[in-house]
Amino acid sequence: MPPTMPKRATIHDVAKAANVSPATVSLVLHQKGQLALDTRERVLDAIKRVGYQRRRSEESQKRRRSTTYCMIIDDIGNPYFHEIYKGISDNLDTNDTLITLASSGDSLERQAQMLDNFVHSAIDGLVIVPASGTKTEHLDALCESNIPFLMVVRNIGFGSFDYIGGNPMLGMLMATEHLIGLGHRRIAFLGGYAANYAFNERYAGFVSTMRKHALPVEENLIVSGGSSKAFGRKAAAEILRSDDPPTAFIGYNDLVAIGIMNAIHDTGLQPGKDIAVVGYDDIPEASEQPIPLTTVATPPYELGKVIANALGRIKDDVGHGPINITYPPHLVQRQSCGGHRLSAEKGQQK
Repeated sequence: MPPTMPKRATIHDVAKAANVSPATVSLVLHQKGQLALDTRERVLDAIKRVGYQRRRSEESQKRRRSTTYCMIIDDIGNPYFHEIYKGISDNLDTNDTLITLASSGDSLERQAQMLDNFVHSAIDGLVIVPASGTKTEHLDALCESNIPFLMVVRNIGFGSFDYIGGNPMLGMLMATEHLIGLGHRRIAFLGGYAANYAFNERYAGFVSTMRKHALPVEENLIVSGGSSKAFGRKAAAEILRSDDPPTAFIGYNDLVAIGIMNAIHDTGLQPGKDIAVVGYDDIPEASEQPIPLTTVATPPYELGKVIANALGRIKDDVGHGPINITYPPHLVQRQSCGGHRLSAEKGQQK
């Protein structure tokens, strides 16, 4: 029988030898985080003892004429990600640098298949919007490779990976404060997925702002489970059929908010006059609605420009400093909230 090939050491082997977590090994490999010096030295010693080597295919080690990146998003139908992609593509350094677009469909299994393919490919770098529920261990194979990658829009690991994105909690705080400032006291929050980092941040911003003003957070007015127009329309229609509907809605994103406005129209009411609506993302479609949508903006094209610049920094630079960029959001006020405050009497009734 032919001799059995020795098993290749993994970051899990290093973690076991150093008595640390795989995430800590990843931080050391990528020169990230604020780890104690003795912890770093213990991990580096374990790397030598177990014979760990980072992986990359022979093909990817060859010099090639062009640089190729790929942006992996979770929802190919969301125009926000298309604007980010355009911002990246328009601002890459040279004509010999390309970026392609792929979708995980917000599936962890599909994402794992794609990352496995890229680990064994000649890709020069990845821009990843992680699927809902992604954890650091889902990126172990990618961390073991020499392929540089940026986490964008949704953060996981918090310090384990280079990250560029917005501040979902602050953005939702702005949206909620705006509605409360207009006199709304019962506000619904619709859309998103509970396993998604951005949802939890936006939910926290909404709840903390309501509680700061001593306003009730009614669980029947918080509905997650989708991020499309169809979801927003259906969820809002059910709430609007209740005996005591809210006076305002916040959509997890602009698509959900547009669906909410459609549901309001279906009942014969008018957004901005009878019921206020706020979205999130400021996609081009938001300003093109019959009643333009008030929304929280983290300009996607500008974010793409920042990402393009960061890709230039991390390319072939193993020792680059950590990247952690949070682009500040701002509220874009349009007609979907109206320009007037609710009367004190109406606010008290609600």
